[in-house]
Amino acid sequence: MSRASTIILIGALILVTPFSGFPSSLREMFTLVLGACVLGIGISLRTRETRPAAPPAPVAGPATPETFSPPHEISPI
Repeated sequence: MSRASTIILIGALILVTPFSGFPSSLREMFTLVLGACVLGIGISLRTRETRPAAPPAPVAGPATPETFSPPHEISPI
């Protein structure tokens, strides 16, 4: 599920919370948790939107005899 559809789902749940029939303390807790979820998803979307995309890291292939270089020092251990 994408973040956008998750926000839509949580928004719908927040919309029906007052009519759920739960006790008021449970409704308040439910609304608080859903609001925190919306806040967290919103912050992550904003961070992803404003952060510049990093260039992909070069992939190193396996060492071949032409590209392999032995260590300059040999450890005594």
